[in-house]
This record gives sequence, structure tokens and C-alpha cells, in this order.
Amino acid sequence: MSMAAVLTMYLVFKTGGIHIFEPDSLNMIKSLVIIALLVGIPVSHIFYHKKIKHINESLKLAQKIAMFRVAFIVRIVMLEGIGLLSTIGYLVTADKSFLYMFGVVFILFIIHAPTRQRISSDLALSEEDKEALN
Repeated sequence: MSMAAVLTMYLVFKTGGIHIFEPDSLNMIKSLVIIALLVGIPVSHIFYHKKIKHINESLKLAQKIAMFRVAFIVRIVMLEGIGLLSTIGYLVTADKSFLYMFGVVFILFIIHAPTRQRISSDLALSEEDKEALN
């Protein structure tokens, strides 16, 4: 996703935006991306925590990690969709506010990166599972 954003920024700086929409449609595109941002971020957060909450503590570590992976992938896919939508909006309009929206999504990518500590706290792992995770 970040590579697409860099490529898009390069294209827009070199050639300007690809103006395929009427000026009236640009506000609609911006509104669509803002709505996707305002709805998609909380939905990805809620979905992730609901999936994590439903992981049974009696499962083996490998099964817990597999279920965690599914929840994490769905969260990241939702964020990536919003990021790509904002990148496309920037490509089409050359409006820098789309880059700011992409920046928000990119920061969320960095914040939600899985670490051993985050995995063990989200899954409420036992000390034995924490040792196996390391």
C-alpha cells in the first residue's frame, strides 16, 4: 500500500491529477473517502476485538495464533482498502487532503503491527504460552 502511495505521489507531482471527473464530483469523492474512513476504522477495530474475544482460552497456542491471524488480516484488509481508496482519490483529484487521510491509515498500520507483547496481551496467554511464543 505504501508503495502505491509513493508511486501515486510521483505521478501526481510529475503530471498532475488525472482529471476524469467533473469538479462537482470531486466533493462527492472526498465525502465517500471520509465516510469510508470514519466508518471503516471503527468497524475494523470492533470486528478485531469481537474475533479476539471469541478465542477460547483452552485452545492450543497454534489454534489461538491461527484465529488471531484471521482477525488481524481482516483488520488490516479493511484499513488497506481505505488507504487505497484515499490513494486513488489523490491520484484522480490531486487534492492533498487525500494524502492526509492516507497518513491516518498508515499510522494505524504502524500502531496495530503485531508484536509478541500485543499478541500475548490480546490473547491473554498463560505464562507457558508466552514462553512458547518467544
